[in-house]
Amino acid sequence: MTGVSPSAVASATRQERDRARMEPVKRAHHRADLAVCCTSAIRPIPSHHFIQELTMADLAFVVTTIAVFALVALVARGVAKL
Repeated sequence: MTGVSPSAVASATRQERDRARMEPVKRAHHRADLAVCCTSAIRPIPSHHFIQELTMADLAFVVTTIAVFALVALVARGVAKL
């Protein structure tokens, strides 16, 4: 409760004390809203670039998985010829 004297806090109603205590939180939240342009009530909305990065990561995972299975198939075919 910065900037509020202890005597004022003691004589204030509960709602006033809660409002005074929450004021720095509200200011910080407002600054965060200004810093992040796209937010929802629950979490920030991902930007287009972030979604594209996730898509590329998924694509790389699928390609790597197919390559590993192809390599295992080649090894199995080579072992079968022995």
